[in-house]
Amino acid sequence: MKGLRGIAALFAHGVLAALCLLATLEISVRFADVPGMERLEANARLVYAADGGILSGFLAPDEKWRFATGAETVDPKYLQMLVAYEDRNFWHHHGVDGFAVMRAAGQALSHRRVVSGASTLTMQLVRLLDPKPRGTEAKLLEIVRALKIERMMSKKDIFNAYISRAPFGGNVEGVRAASLIYFGKEPSLLTLGEAALLVALPQSPESRRPDRAPDEARAARDRILKSLAGRHVIAEEEATVEVRRPLQIRIAGIPKIAPHLALRLKVRAAEDDRPILTVLDKGLQSKAEEIAASALDRWEAGVNIAIFVIRNEDGAVIGYVGSGDPGSRSRDGYVDLIRAVRSPGSALKPLIFAMAFEELIVHPDTIVADQPIDIAGYRPENADGVFAGDLLIRQALILSKNTVPVLLLDRIGVDAFLSRFRTVGWPLQLSVSDSQAGLAVALGGAGVSLEQLTWLYSAFANEGELRQLRYAPTDATTSLGQLISPEAANAVADILADVPPPVGRSRLVAQDGTRRIGFKTGTSYGFRDAWAVGFDKLHTVGVWIGRPDGAPHLGAYGVSAAAPVMMQVFDVLPLPASGAGSGHTPPGALASPRNLPERLKRFGPATGSAPFQLPTITFPKQGAQIAAERLGGSAALCLKVSGGHPPYRWTVLGKEAEPQASQEFWATIATRGEIKIGVTDADGKVDQSSFWFE
Repeated sequence: MKGLRGIAALFAHGVLAALCLLATLEISVRFADVPGMERLEANARLVYAADGGILSGFLAPDEKWRFATGAETVDPKYLQMLVAYEDRNFWHHHGVDGFAVMRAAGQALSHRRVVSGASTLTMQLVRLLDPKPRGTEAKLLEIVRALKIERMMSKKDIFNAYISRAPFGGNVEGVRAASLIYFGKEPSLLTLGEAALLVALPQSPESRRPDRAPDEARAARDRILKSLAGRHVIAEEEATVEVRRPLQIRIAGIPKIAPHLALRLKVRAAEDDRPILTVLDKGLQSKAEEIAASALDRWEAGVNIAIFVIRNEDGAVIGYVGSGDPGSRSRDGYVDLIRAVRSPGSALKPLIFAMAFEELIVHPDTIVADQPIDIAGYRPENADGVFAGDLLIRQALILSKNTVPVLLLDRIGVDAFLSRFRTVGWPLQLSVSDSQAGLAVALGGAGVSLEQLTWLYSAFANEGELRQLRYAPTDATTSLGQLISPEAANAVADILADVPPPVGRSRLVAQDGTRRIGFKTGTSYGFRDAWAVGFDKLHTVGVWIGRPDGAPHLGAYGVSAAAPVMMQVFDVLPLPASGAGSGHTPPGALASPRNLPERLKRFGPATGSAPFQLPTITFPKQGAQIAAERLGGSAALCLKVSGGHPPYRWTVLGKEAEPQASQEFWATIATRGEIKIGVTDADGKVDQSSFWFE
């Protein structure tokens, strides 16, 4: 009887101790602090192309690749294997698996070492949210917190939080980030072997990183497959096949396509982890980046390139290469050169011609004299230094003569020309006010970006209509009205479609065999910018090549540097049904050829009405011999020049004299032998000569 009382007392004390333990545990759970849940909301962001393909991404605020992931977006095989291997009673326990604890304790006592753990997925989530050094106290706190989290969150939310935060090596967290980075695919598309590897990695993420330790990663994968096959979680035959497969890892990680546009859209987007959507064509973008990188191989360090592609029908920006080498320091690859404001050289000329056509100042078949002109002291020269005399307005644009657009701009009015761009909300950038701007605007004396210039050219493909540029699917297709009249736009498009292709290129044609591309090139003063902008019925493509720091890029003309790259981009774009100059609007008064009214037969002064000669040294003549002994020691010699514009700057034996208004200059010469002289006029035109002074 006494023994029974002892047993009962012992039982009562045990029950009391258990109740006290449970009460203590309950109090601990109720008053336990929960790990900070902010990490559940701090995720990386992805940037998507129009077809849903990933272009690039941005790390989470803590520099991790981590994405919120739902179980429904992951391959069921992975979910099944994860639970079976890590926490087989996950869907039934309340944060702590008592059976697993007893099993682990028994194995530890039997083997005198830790054989298996008893951490549930909930406990692992606690550890991920608030890492602490291992130890008994930390483990007890982990248990208490796991119990509390189970009361706060549903099983589904806990599971999703774990698969979104589990470590996979380096700065990779969560199954989606791991699948994208290591396999280049969404986790819904995992193979059995890939799923097994992702189950194995969180146990020892650094020592099993497949990109750094492929042998250890494969061995861990195979252990998972064999273990789960032995427990009949997966079919043994399938496990055997997967074990024989080599480890196939994609080391490239998250793509880095269109980084400048991605950053641009990130800045304008909300500060959250929602995906950033674009209307880019991923295939075209990748090819355009390859074309840009290949083009840079031909140029020295410091030179860079930008490519911009618009779909004409809706203004969608489907190609955006802000730099041909985004990671280069020598090329300032971080600069978004699509938005950089530079001098367009001759690239604005088609817009001047279009406005002149619109106002019927000239007709494509009007005759104009390409000859020296002087308008209030402004004397433009042609790039090749040659004046062609009489030619058609059409030919003047094709040959990119400088005198003709200056004459046209003078008639249109600089302010009227500039105001046209203000009406569509994107004025040209000037160093002075519009009212102070001069005729140099026609030849590059205004600032424009590749984005703006390409956009303006898209009006030629859209019969003069400008459409708002679209970068994201949420950007509306919006018409900004007519930049120029349909008739004028079609006339310019027809002319530009006749511009000869770059050397070594054949003319591209549309499906019906007509001319496909109308384009214009430009080269700014000092070879600082090389441009080419072209269009067909479907797309408009702009290319800029130069140095981001604005230094000269000697020898790089728009026609030889930028135009071939532009043509390469058109090569990978779809063919339009008809050519660039085949608009729907009848040409009307701009029809060509036609009998023109008298006022449109010729524009400007006739050829020869303003004769001009280059500066020419008339004395001494080249190779002349002058007897120095007749003149004594130092001698004053009268040098003479004809033609050109004063003032003149003479150079004698490398020494430059002060500018002279007269065409005669008295030089003091003491040296004997060959005397080299030169003269430069106000326009920078030079003549050189040498004579013998003996």
